[in-house]
Amino acid sequence: MILTLFLFTVSAHPEETPTAEALGLTLYFDGFVLVEYSLKVDPTLPLANTTMLGQVLTDITVVDESGLPLDYAFTNGKMTIYSLGAELVKISYFTQDLTTKEGRYWTLQVVAPTNTTIVLPPEASIISLNQVPEMIESTDGQVLLVMPAGLIEVTYVIGVVGTKEHAQVVLMQTDKTIVEIKSLGIIVTEAEAIFQEATEAFNSGSYAQAESLGCEARDLALLINRTAAIATAKTDEAASEVSKAENEGRITGLDEARDLLDQANDAYSNGDYEQACNFADQAKTRAQQAARPFPFEVLGTVLAVAVAISLLVYRFRRSPDTLEPTKEARIIDVEKILEHHDLRDEEREAIQFLAENNGEAFEAELYERLELPRTTTWRMVKRLERMGIVATKKFRRQNIVSVSKRYEVSR
Repeated sequence: MILTLFLFTVSAHPEETPTAEALGLTLYFDGFVLVEYSLKVDPTLPLANTTMLGQVLTDITVVDESGLPLDYAFTNGKMTIYSLGAELVKISYFTQDLTTKEGRYWTLQVVAPTNTTIVLPPEASIISLNQVPEMIESTDGQVLLVMPAGLIEVTYVIGVVGTKEHAQVVLMQTDKTIVEIKSLGIIVTEAEAIFQEATEAFNSGSYAQAESLGCEARDLALLINRTAAIATAKTDEAASEVSKAENEGRITGLDEARDLLDQANDAYSNGDYEQACNFADQAKTRAQQAARPFPFEVLGTVLAVAVAISLLVYRFRRSPDTLEPTKEARIIDVEKILEHHDLRDEEREAIQFLAENNGEAFEAELYERLELPRTTTWRMVKRLERMGIVATKKFRRQNIVSVSKRYEVSR
């Protein structure tokens, strides 16, 4: 299967043809590729549009020739760069979409618009090339190639396969990959089980089997990580559609969308990322289909609200002394929380916000204060809840987040 790289079709103007200056690809042991691309643009034009393909692009940076960052936005798979005044645009990012693996062989496949510098992983050996390189050299155990423009196919293998040393390297890299993915909160239980089998095979002297199982565990962990990233993007999109429907008053059918979004978040929390994607897709569709209520429904709502207000006014006039008194303010020991828990920056800010608000707030207030997506806020609250720092309760289809009483300062 041939994966298409990155269509370097950049047009700041229908008549302009920006020039590809340089392309560099640095390959890593786990299949990730660092893409570094430079293109020349017209400094008198405000925009440059670049079509980018690939489902997962991370750590994207866009700068001018002086290293100053340039703003950019994505629309329908295209990156729009605000390049006014710049003569050179440098784009870099990480992706796994450029490499494939069969057994122990890796293959890089890319259509390049210009001569391309390729740096293979340490201890990599080239198995085949689809064309003669313009230059090839080895420095500090790494192979460097300069390939001409056009279709590039490089097949390589890492290390001396089937040996104890190579199996050990595979297991070390797999363990590192699993630990890094778990640090992101991703559940990789199946990959861990296969890695345990690989470790047992290595300890018993079955190095070829250990290597095979180690690669399988690593590939599975990377696949789970990619699926989780897609699930995160889909749940964010669904949450955005729900918010859009709410703002536009399209509430008929929206409860079903909210329920599906909750199921997507629950599936993600349980590590079922494929199911999370399915629920998120359904939630997005239901939110897009939500409609405004018919006039008689609106009228019924207005009448109900009017009656409720009348009853409240009546009760207030009859029994002013029965109103619930203001609760005594709670003082939260923020330092105690920070001392006993290793929290991320957004979690620290959330705790500080709760402490400033009598120890509790609506979850919606948190994501507005922190300027985070709903699903990200929801997962942050779940993590704080698992650590016993906060508790949540439902109130009229909203979540109230409260700091645990153990962190309340006694009066």
